[in-house]
Amino acid sequence: MYNQGVIPLAARPHADRRAWIGWALCSLFPAIFLLLLFALTSLSAPEHDDFCFAELYVQHGFVQTVSIFYHGQSGRILALWLTQVPPAISAATGVSLLLTYSLTMAMSAALFLAGMAIAMVRAWPRTSALQLTFLTLAFASATVSAAPSVRDLLYWLSAVTCYVPPAVVTILILGECIRALEGQSGFSWTLSLSMALGGFAASLCNEFTGAWLLLIVSASLGARHFFGQQRQIGHHVLIAAAIAVGWIIVVSASGNSTRMEQLPNGGHAISSVLQALIDSLTGLGRFLREPAILVWLGAVGLIALTEPAPAPAAPQKRRLLALGTIAICLACCYFEYFAHRYATGMRLVERAQNQALILLLFGSTLGVRLLVGAYRAQLRERIARSALRGLLGPVGMPASLTMLTIASLCLSSTGSQLRSQWQGLYPYWRESADRHALLTTSPEPVVVIPRHKWTPSLLMTADVTANADRLPNDCIARYYHKSAVYGADTPR
Repeated sequence: MYNQGVIPLAARPHADRRAWIGWALCSLFPAIFLLLLFALTSLSAPEHDDFCFAELYVQHGFVQTVSIFYHGQSGRILALWLTQVPPAISAATGVSLLLTYSLTMAMSAALFLAGMAIAMVRAWPRTSALQLTFLTLAFASATVSAAPSVRDLLYWLSAVTCYVPPAVVTILILGECIRALEGQSGFSWTLSLSMALGGFAASLCNEFTGAWLLLIVSASLGARHFFGQQRQIGHHVLIAAAIAVGWIIVVSASGNSTRMEQLPNGGHAISSVLQALIDSLTGLGRFLREPAILVWLGAVGLIALTEPAPAPAAPQKRRLLALGTIAICLACCYFEYFAHRYATGMRLVERAQNQALILLLFGSTLGVRLLVGAYRAQLRERIARSALRGLLGPVGMPASLTMLTIASLCLSSTGSQLRSQWQGLYPYWRESADRHALLTTSPEPVVVIPRHKWTPSLLMTADVTANADRLPNDCIARYYHKSAVYGADTPR
């Protein structure tokens, strides 16, 4: 009877209609949660750097704008390029920047979910389609619910372009490396070329992703040698070389040194090592306190127990792969905290913590799946003899996960933020639209614009000020062809 209760759904897709309904309901709530958050991209509005990029694009175009930033502020070439997409669409179509911005953020959210789906499909090759649907939606919703800054993950383009694409590419490359090691398979040249191109693009987004990917690829090659698998040195060298080229382009930008000179607290190696350790441990503690993450990892363990048995492999190998994967992810996250502390003298900003969260969550997912696979027989036997036997059944598991998922997402930090700010989201967008209309239609060279009465942190961080010569007033004025822009109700 126990074996009947844990037969994978894929082996008998029409035998238990209740199981099908159970997994469909299990996927429904994370789908609604994501749909709601993704729908809020329609309320996102440009602010801060977005207007600077828009104004520079109108004046100079893609290439020259990237060159200006590369030599003056940052070497993040791909991020600099992507941030100009809304003004480029606006200039080409005549549609307002407000609309093209929200459309760009909606497309970004869709690509983010697509990346999560690919990562789950590749990480769970033997799992049924219904369970894969739940895994994809639950992983994405756990990421969003635990994100240090949802705004920087979904609603602010300048933050999204720097950290979300490289995070997605990183977990895809990590997943392919672990998949090949676990299955004792190799990379095809097509896959290697895709990983090389993806790694090159991801390395162009910020200063630390290249180091992450080089560590992951090096560890993959070392693990193949350790486990006696085909090393495929040429494939790994191709991937690493492409990543290294992208990383060198970013870190060698003259704008990096210019920016560091403006931050006198940076450049202290010893204190950065210690402070980064404290910062990263604080971030790890926050990670482990998130209800959605704990429920997600529990769901990963349960589904790993009921998926079809993998190809024969030594439990010791799976244990080593699990521990190695988690160790690499922790090392990458620490390096990110250290690099930012060393470069700026400040704690890692929340938008960059989003990338660390995505990597650590995916690495923990792989680690839990591998560990459960290593102790699969013992765990199944223990559960079969316990009162939790029905938990692995085709109905009991989705029913339990449905309740736990609903509770964890409602109690998550993002869920709480959404409930507390819900009433102010649309009024904020309405004020942004009115401001855009005023700046577009006013014939006056100096414009006083109303400050936001609704200020939900889910969608915004700061407003215009009394200083017309500083961000964001100066960039707003130049984009709308005004000599000066001031915020109303601010002393001048």
